[in-house]
Amino acid sequence: MKKTRRTSRVGENVRDALVQVLRSDLRDFDMGWSSISEVEVSPDLHYARVYITGLKEEDTKQTVEELRERAGQARYALGKRIQLRFTPELDFRYDETAMRALRVETLLREVIPPNPENETNDDDSESGDDERES
Repeated sequence: MKKTRRTSRVGENVRDALVQVLRSDLRDFDMGWSSISEVEVSPDLHYARVYITGLKEEDTKQTVEELRERAGQARYALGKRIQLRFTPELDFRYDETAMRALRVETLLREVIPPNPENETNDDDSESGDDERES
């Protein structure tokens, strides 16, 4: 979806309102360790993609599926909390950004292992400087 200043601002407002909806209006729903990472709103403000991220991939995917089933309830409660002409249709999606970043970091550590000699020399030189100043 195309990002403009207006859609970004509306997306942030929708995100904040959805957090309140999930906390208080959908009382029997438990998100666990999942959270809303971003909301992208279409230029006409009729559709919103809600990206969900979490610590455990399987639990987060289960949460996304449950939210998809309850999208109508969430949209109804959202409509009461935001001041828009149309309440956007909600499309809940799993946000893979955090998992991809973790995977890249793991691969980089495998390719470029930390050099213990440099860490030891840095620690020794810092402690040596402290001793000279004292």
